[in-house]
Amino acid sequence: MVRLSIGDHVSDIKGTHDGKLVDIDGTTGYVLQSNGVEIEFPLQQLKPYEAPKVAEVRTLSGPLRDKLLNSSQKALLASIPASLMAAIAKSYDAGSIEAGSRPPFAALPDSKRLEIIRIYLPTLPQRLLASHMNLVVAIRDSGKSSP
Repeated sequence: MVRLSIGDHVSDIKGTHDGKLVDIDGTTGYVLQSNGVEIEFPLQQLKPYEAPKVAEVRTLSGPLRDKLLNSSQKALLASIPASLMAAIAKSYDAGSIEAGSRPPFAALPDSKRLEIIRIYLPTLPQRLLASHMNLVVAIRDSGKSSP
């Protein structure tokens, strides 16, 4: 059993309640929560407080993993005009089948953005792409060389 003292920040074993241990009476601990409510627990049901683990962002296909971009990939990403970036973001964000099934384009790490750009760029209207054919080719070719 973990030794607890008055004044410790504690939580119940399930982690549903936490607060400051304000009194111990035999085998009962009294916890004052941040909202001012005092709750009693058997001491064996209390543990030192542990901050909740940050949940990773998940998509339908799994967690987002940000791979480091090399200098040429960073330059390629930076060279994409705002008009194309906005069109790709709009297309990507509109393609979400159900709300919350994937993070918005703006929240994606750079490596995922580059991947999404590579996928969505060819689907944009030809009138948008006509003046950017060198960029379209460079992005297509960058997909062939990435591991």
